[in-house]
Amino acid sequence: MSGNREMVAPLLEISRLSVVLDKRHQRFKAVDDLSFRVFPGEILGLVGESGAGKSMTGCAILGLIEPPLSISSGEITFDGVRIDQDASSIRGSKISMIFQDPLVSLNPLRKIGDQLVEVIRTHINISKAEAFGRAKTLLAEVGIDPGRINAYPHTFSGGMRQRVVIALALAPEPALIIADEPTTALDVSVQAQILDLLKRLCRERGTSIILITHDMGVISETTDRVAVLYAGRLAEIGKTSAVLKNPRHPYTKGLVAATPRIDANSFEKRLFQIPGAMPDLENIPKGCAFHPRCDFASTQCQKQQPPLFEDRSACWLSNEGSETS
Repeated sequence: MSGNREMVAPLLEISRLSVVLDKRHQRFKAVDDLSFRVFPGEILGLVGESGAGKSMTGCAILGLIEPPLSISSGEITFDGVRIDQDASSIRGSKISMIFQDPLVSLNPLRKIGDQLVEVIRTHINISKAEAFGRAKTLLAEVGIDPGRINAYPHTFSGGMRQRVVIALALAPEPALIIADEPTTALDVSVQAQILDLLKRLCRERGTSIILITHDMGVISETTDRVAVLYAGRLAEIGKTSAVLKNPRHPYTKGLVAATPRIDANSFEKRLFQIPGAMPDLENIPKGCAFHPRCDFASTQCQKQQPPLFEDRSACWLSNEGSETS
């Protein structure tokens, strides 16, 4: 996204969002006091290990949280209007989602054309013939021969099925797409094609994308900004280039260091590994949740949960200023 974002109203704004899991007589936080913005036409990455709260955040935006999970606090505002926990009025029409496994999103017993036409007519008041023509245009746009509109999902490769799912997400012409690990099940070459497709569609249509991934390489190649999540909290956020070149939070530094590189020196070095594992919801440590895995943790880190500071990270050791607004 070009231009000064300070002059542009955010398309999506999440303010102090918390998602909780009620279990017997206890309550655990899956997403904890999370705040960030998504601007028109930008690609924001949500990155972190499994259990960081990335997919949970995407589901919360779309109102897909069900008991024993619930949104306990916070606000989600889309295009200036607050979204309540029933997001059915915007789900699909204004915000679409691309899931990790395309077979979960596609009905194996129905032709892809019929599925596209159904989605289009659900959200746009046009005739079946017009919807069929729009479906063929969408297939061409995502790189599939429109002549295959009457084919069934099992006749497509994994990469082509994912292209069909992208076409389904684009069908109602949403302003925001949440892409949840859209390339994890694909080989490297197909993964690059899908990411290039998402970037091109974002640029041409002005569509915003939240890209959920655990892959820092995907973040580097695809996103404008990145939000690093750990144990349901925001560890660091900023422009992708700045975060990757100068990570401030120790967890971000670990993710960057653990990303494989192809250069002369990389083959001589052992790939870095962050010690330990992401804590489960029932055992999130007090203070900074990352401190048991951090080589630089202090007594303060063990006792006090850090806010997000002006240096864009939530770390007592790296901050150089006061808390951000």
